[in-house]
Amino acid sequence: MNKQHIPAQGFTLIELAIVMVIVSLLLGGLLGSLSSQREQQRRSDNQKLLRQVNDALIGFATVNGRLPCPDTNGNGLENAPCPQLSSNINNGALPYATLGVTGTDPWGNPLIYTVNGAFSGNPGFNLATRGTANGILRVFSTAPANCNTPGDMAENVPALVWSGAKRDYTLNPPLSADELENRDNDNYFVSHDYNAVAGREFDDQIIWLSANILFNRMVSAGVLP
Repeated sequence: MNKQHIPAQGFTLIELAIVMVIVSLLLGGLLGSLSSQREQQRRSDNQKLLRQVNDALIGFATVNGRLPCPDTNGNGLENAPCPQLSSNINNGALPYATLGVTGTDPWGNPLIYTVNGAFSGNPGFNLATRGTANGILRVFSTAPANCNTPGDMAENVPALVWSGAKRDYTLNPPLSADELENRDNDNYFVSHDYNAVAGREFDDQIIWLSANILFNRMVSAGVLP
């Protein structure tokens, strides 16, 4: 009786290689999607944190009649009195312990705080308070061309808080002009949506305190005028 030879069933090396490539692509896409979702969640959490900080600043002003000074020695407490008055700004870390909020963003970076000197000194501010010269905080939708441009998003901002988020695009060229504006220690800041265009990269998240909202809250609380 003749025995019929039945070919062995299985994958060839080429077929195995194709399967591995397909699996790798699927895993890569899945991991990329999960990473993107995690990053978006961090940005959402960070925005909520910044709003909490904004509320805490209003609460502090309602109780104390002024905004807090920055933390300049890293202990989370304000370092008062602020060295700069109405003609300049005061920069430093957020005085998170003084405000009773979290001091770092979801990426582990310290939140940065800048306050108009006219709003942070004693005996406090009133409805006519405004900064002068370099003490006028301005927010732009893109880096301004010169230092005399009025803010196109906000003008005469009492204080603002910002987070560098995941990446600092000023560390390696091409340097982001918009992120550079937030790190040059002057009274001009930029805020807009995430951008990945080379030379214009931007992932900072910023929140600023509106003078009108601050005044309104303090009038409602009976602190002003």
